[in-house]
Amino acid sequence: MRRVSDIESTACAHCGAALEPAWRFCEDCGRDRSTRIEATPSAAFSAAAPSMDLDVVAAVTDRGRRRERNEDAVAIGVLGDVAAAVVCDGVASAPGSAAAATAASEAGLRELLAAVARGDEPAAATTAAAAAAAKAAAALGDPGDSNPPCCTYVSALVTGDGVTVGWVGDSPAYWAGADGTHRLTVDDSAAGRLLAQGVAVDDPRMAEPGAQALERWLGADAGPVTPKVRRFSPPGAGLVVLCSDGLSRYLDAEVVAPADHLGAPLAVAGTLLGRALAAGGHDNVTVAAITAGGPA
Repeated sequence: MRRVSDIESTACAHCGAALEPAWRFCEDCGRDRSTRIEATPSAAFSAAAPSMDLDVVAAVTDRGRRRERNEDAVAIGVLGDVAAAVVCDGVASAPGSAAAATAASEAGLRELLAAVARGDEPAAATTAAAAAAAKAAAALGDPGDSNPPCCTYVSALVTGDGVTVGWVGDSPAYWAGADGTHRLTVDDSAAGRLLAQGVAVDDPRMAEPGAQALERWLGADAGPVTPKVRRFSPPGAGLVVLCSDGLSRYLDAEVVAPADHLGAPLAVAGTLLGRALAAGGHDNVTVAAITAGGPA
């Protein structure tokens, strides 16, 4: 940790308030100026390769068996002992959505790591990252467009004191632990709320007109975007799994086996991808996995 006298900034990195050089704490927001992380971040993006491995976090993506192109995107990163991932799913009915997913995932991951580096709390970092992703996606269209490029968004930030996930849309996050795989997010749709209430995926209400329609997304026509955020304290060793609906449709229906919670992230992501393809691969499939929690 640096001494206070080593801190040269005269503005709070969190809220922007003016600071005296000798102050350790910001008098506006209370942030400790010495909590910045000085490590060099490592990051990988699916625009460069469909399989990425940073040891504690890894991801894979595939266009699936039925789609002509892959409109998903994923970004992963590590900063010291902090690991992060972002998955975005381009909306197939909106032209250019693959570019929106790529732009949003990369902007979100970069801001997530930057926010952690400057000392933001996990929830604040998650919110800032979603805002950066929303701005990047919106820049590819115009609010007046009838169908601008758009995508969903989900992020996970794993720190020493827990897991923070943030989402907009229907790309989910799961916790894979000793007691099985459980959802951490609720899709922004009528069907998503029914699922969270314990309704079976084959319930007739899940197939009603509009049940699967997205209520929130990223794009020029999305309006102001604030992610839903959840903090989670793992009860033991396991994995945080983010994915697009190319996998979640099978996980939620229990068509595919859950993740091996003690497996290496890349191996688990690859196995889940393979299971989704074997189950039909109806959509693009993207999976990110992050090691989290304490000893087994």
